[in-house]
Amino acid sequence: MKIKRFVAPDMRTAFALVRDEQGPNAVILSNRRIENGVEVIAATDYDEALVRQAVRSAAVTGAASATRTEAAAKATTPETPAAAQAAFAAANAAAAVEPAPAPPAPAPETRAPDLRQLWTKDPNLAEVKRELSAMRHVLEREVGRFAEDRLRENPIRAQVLEELLEYGCETELARSIATCIPSDADARRARGLELGLLAKSLTVCKREPIEQDGAIALIGPTGVGKTTTLAKLAARYARAHSARDVALITTDVYRIGAREQLYTYGRLLGMPVVEAADERALGEALTRLADYKLILIDTAGLSQRDRALTDQLSWLARYPKIASYLVLPANAQPRDLDEVVHRFSVAKPQGTILTKLDETGRLGGALSLTIRRKLPIAYVTDGQRVPEDLQRAEPHRLALRTTELRQAARFETTEEVHAAA
Repeated sequence: MKIKRFVAPDMRTAFALVRDEQGPNAVILSNRRIENGVEVIAATDYDEALVRQAVRSAAVTGAASATRTEAAAKATTPETPAAAQAAFAAANAAAAVEPAPAPPAPAPETRAPDLRQLWTKDPNLAEVKRELSAMRHVLEREVGRFAEDRLRENPIRAQVLEELLEYGCETELARSIATCIPSDADARRARGLELGLLAKSLTVCKREPIEQDGAIALIGPTGVGKTTTLAKLAARYARAHSARDVALITTDVYRIGAREQLYTYGRLLGMPVVEAADERALGEALTRLADYKLILIDTAGLSQRDRALTDQLSWLARYPKIASYLVLPANAQPRDLDEVVHRFSVAKPQGTILTKLDETGRLGGALSLTIRRKLPIAYVTDGQRVPEDLQRAEPHRLALRTTELRQAARFETTEEVHAAA
């Protein structure tokens, strides 16, 4: 059986083409109108048995061949004989049985570029960030100057601002406090409000650290008074409880005489002293001294720029039961103190201990740092006596201390001028 497609302008012409090429015995399988005329499908050597066999095979081929068969049946006009429809379906089924060409291999999946990563890797981004940061600093400085000029228009607020700056307070803190002073307040009331607002801005430890038992490590750069402060804490606890409940550990095996100083304090206070040169030794020392209620750890005094600092702080971070407190000298430059806090933040200190209050006339710088960094103050020290020169931090006392230290510094300066004259 041979099937052929004919296209003609009209049906009469199409039938004539079929008759001329396939003869009078040709069978019309289907016809339909197309865009440029009509389409006729015709077949010769028609065999009805072959058509029935093809139809049975088509039923086994699946849903795809059945769909094509139904579409062909709908395209057939009422003038087409039923046998011709079956033959046309068989032809389609036979074509469906032939293996279809393999579908093209899917293209490799390509992910859309991450615009966020491309943006962060853009070499121009760093320059944009620097420019935006510079613009921000300029705007903040100009806004601050404008606010400061407005404050100076009021004599009372201007006086408060000047006093706080003279105490060493940071400009932003001084402006925020001066802004809260009523413009019609007298000098005495303004002074009280000034100190009250400064005290309210401070954060101190709610509970005394040594009364919570456990292990306490003092961290900080060299020369800030960690060893002496540790001895003061040990003696303070021994006075309230018993020296037999306190043990001392030193990790400062670098400085000459550092261990000897702590051993001397241990002998005077009647407390054991254990050395820990590395992390393993520290763990063993903590295990050996587990029966003591309070363990005080004196760490090595390293500069905030020393590479060994990170290793030492990582020891403490691996022991969550150790509470770290950062020791800061109140007489240091505010920028240096800020760098120290940043470098030692790896140990996540729970608070700070301000030392050497007796060696500064501008306590406001250290207090401003603790306020801005949200670092609670645990203790303050102002001398070498053990343990008398160690006090718990109290906001109002610290605020009063800023004025006392500044007045004392002024008095000493005046005496020196008179003596020189």
